[in-house]
Amino acid sequence: MFTKSNLIKASLIGLFQIVCLTILFACCHSYIKEIISENLIKREADLSPVKNDVGLTKIDWAQVKESKPEHVIGGVYLDRIQDFDILHSRWSYEFYAWFKWNPRKINFINLKDSVKGAINAENAPVRILNGSIEHIATHSFYINSAGDSAYVLFRITGSSTKLFDISEYPLDNYLLMIQLESVSYDVNQVAFVPDSANSNVSTRVSVNGFEVDKNFILSKPHTLRSSLGDPRKIQSERNTHSQLRFALFIKRGGISIYLKVFVTLYIAALLGFLSFFAADSDKIRVIVGSLFFAAATLNIIISRIPSTSGISVAEIVNDISLVTILLIAGRETFMKYVFRHNPQLNTLNKWITFVITFIFYVSINVSIPVICLNSLG
Repeated sequence: MFTKSNLIKASLIGLFQIVCLTILFACCHSYIKEIISENLIKREADLSPVKNDVGLTKIDWAQVKESKPEHVIGGVYLDRIQDFDILHSRWSYEFYAWFKWNPRKINFINLKDSVKGAINAENAPVRILNGSIEHIATHSFYINSAGDSAYVLFRITGSSTKLFDISEYPLDNYLLMIQLESVSYDVNQVAFVPDSANSNVSTRVSVNGFEVDKNFILSKPHTLRSSLGDPRKIQSERNTHSQLRFALFIKRGGISIYLKVFVTLYIAALLGFLSFFAADSDKIRVIVGSLFFAAATLNIIISRIPSTSGISVAEIVNDISLVTILLIAGRETFMKYVFRHNPQLNTLNKWITFVITFIFYVSINVSIPVICLNSLG
């Protein structure tokens, strides 16, 4: 039978543990919800033709409003994703791009580019922002008998640099964008009009480890922070171009990916909790083994994602496991030493610590993937 004094002491220690772990639980949840919210705001801005992109140069809306450009209808059909490399911040692809315009009002492309076949990428009428055209060929060209409607179809192989935000890894999702701009004309001469009805993604498009989701096409202005030294413009004037933006959402497969990443980590945590039932001579060996398992998982995670100053969900889950195992180790060393003259209080503290840390660990490792999966929609 436990004494009243020991029950009170054990309860107070348990209450202190609950408060500390509750604060840790709340901080982790708050951080994860914040990064998810920030990512949603950024993606919403990327897909809005009337909002500034988050973290980039603000659009010169006054220049856009005053401009009176000719409209060029543009569309994109993404045919293949050749490479998708999160670690090196790069993805490459093949797509069809077509444009329709009135050649009586604007010479959108040179006549030599209307000849079927490959053309020099340097002479392409459009460029890929944050990327490069590796190969471009004219597949089709048409101009009506009245001479007031022209159509050209290009097949383009290109690549883009993208700093992938891995803060939600391993339940992350990305917005991949192909951003096309006219090489020769700014927003005062040309404004793209998206061909939403015909733009789409081929069923052959796939990315290992991801599901291909929705796609969008829109037109959006893009302002540079310079006039590029153009003597025809005043020094404070900045170049603004109309941009044809094709966007594709990809997302992880779900909870199976999550469990695959953390299977060794959960084994490590299980070993830590099994130390409560081990003989006194084996407890520390079991705990040290669980720490090695957790450290190995962290090395695997780091090898799969690019270096960044932020903290990903995977690193948070790993740190929680390390903290939990260290709490168990602290219980079996420091607290056991403190209560060495009071075996009854030591036993009480042991099982209270087990129950509290186990409930905390299970709760937070269930709630984190639920939050992330809800954000995927």
